[in-house]
Amino acid sequence: MASGFLVLLSFFTQIPIGKKIEYNEENLKKALGLYSLMGAVIGIILFIIAYISNLVFADYVKGIVLTIGYLIVTGGIHLDGSADSADGLFSGRTGNRIFEIMSDSHIGAFGVLCLIIIVLTQSILFSNIDIFTIFLMPIVGRTSVIVSSFDKKYAKKTKGMGTVFIEGITTEVFLINLLILAICCIIVPNRLVVLISSFITLFIAYLISNWIENKIGGMTGDTCGFITEISQLIFMVIVLFMKGLLWYI
Repeated sequence: MASGFLVLLSFFTQIPIGKKIEYNEENLKKALGLYSLMGAVIGIILFIIAYISNLVFADYVKGIVLTIGYLIVTGGIHLDGSADSADGLFSGRTGNRIFEIMSDSHIGAFGVLCLIIIVLTQSILFSNIDIFTIFLMPIVGRTSVIVSSFDKKYAKKTKGMGTVFIEGITTEVFLINLLILAICCIIVPNRLVVLISSFITLFIAYLISNWIENKIGGMTGDTCGFITEISQLIFMVIVLFMKGLLWYI
């Protein structure tokens, strides 16, 4: 499982892992139970960036620094999928034409709008959120993908890494990732707020994935990236909302 976890880090982040890791389907399947834990690794890096930024930068600069830091750590892999998904899903087309649009190397209007909305919103939210929520954000995002892909099939006819990922999410993988998220929520301050916010986010991500399934018949690697980015924003918005709500009570 350890080598599989390195495969996850190697393919889904830009974190140097010291040696070249070759893609292996079996290792990837075995490591899917640790997918949320990979989010914790990203979260720790963002936590450190946020802690230092709080000491030396104004809030709006902290948001920009964290956004750039997140892009560097992840390599923007999920943003690419988000743009492709937005172009295809909002194109108004049906059937295979959606897949053709999603596979087009050129970015369309919906893809550009999606990237602008995600990056700007993320930067604003990073400026206003506490460092513990920043730590949890990538964990929630990756758990949302597990929940969204659970019991769904790979939508494209051609097989690839996305097939192994989506169809490799068993009940055991599903439960382990939920447990990792719950433990991470419990060890931080405001545990009730972040725990409730996390599971509301998972539910919304599940509803979005059902909408995607109705349009294209399942999930793809691109739609997983879309779910990751959108659910992270939803989580931070809900945390801010709940904290504001508690302040008035």
